[in-house]
Amino acid sequence: MKFQKFLVLTLASALLLSACSKKEDKKADEASTATKTEVAVKTDEVANPPAGCPKSNTLVAKSEEAGTAEFAASDSWFLSWGPEWGTFYFMNYSDFDPKNYSKHEVKGKDVRVTFDLKNRDKSPLQAGVWNYGKKDENNELNWLNISTEKLAGGVFDNNAKVEITYFGSDYVCGKVTATDSSSSLNGEFIAKFYDWKF
Repeated sequence: MKFQKFLVLTLASALLLSACSKKEDKKADEASTATKTEVAVKTDEVANPPAGCPKSNTLVAKSEEAGTAEFAASDSWFLSWGPEWGTFYFMNYSDFDPKNYSKHEVKGKDVRVTFDLKNRDKSPLQAGVWNYGKKDENNELNWLNISTEKLAGGVFDNNAKVEITYFGSDYVCGKVTATDSSSSLNGEFIAKFYDWKF
């Protein structure tokens, strides 16, 4: 009789351990799936970009404060202040509002890149090249900024340039090349056009 009780208890324990083991395996699988979901790479491509535009950004900002920051096409904007002038905004966060462009407080790991393009003769912006700090050229590019919570720092490269390959009322696309001793801003971009009304 004692042996039968022992056998029943042993079998019950084995079933209980088996059930617990299956629950743990299921939890491990769920945790693995959740981890895979959390670290999934965000693919942010524009389905049918205009000619002269990349499908997605390769633009990368680097500085001691920002580390290495990349910018999704959905978080890239060109705000037009008038036909001859506008500002690019590239963010690694997703709550940018072009109607209220200064609302988001840059904090934590937030990185925002901004720079202006301007034509001195007030002619409308179009595809072309803007060279950094060239006072004798019509296309004016005076600053390239990388902002973090602790610092809004410029990239000071006398050979820096912005090349616009497409300028439309839907997107503005191009390439930035700028590197100094402590920071850089390089790569292609596609930015949504927003006509900002004063």
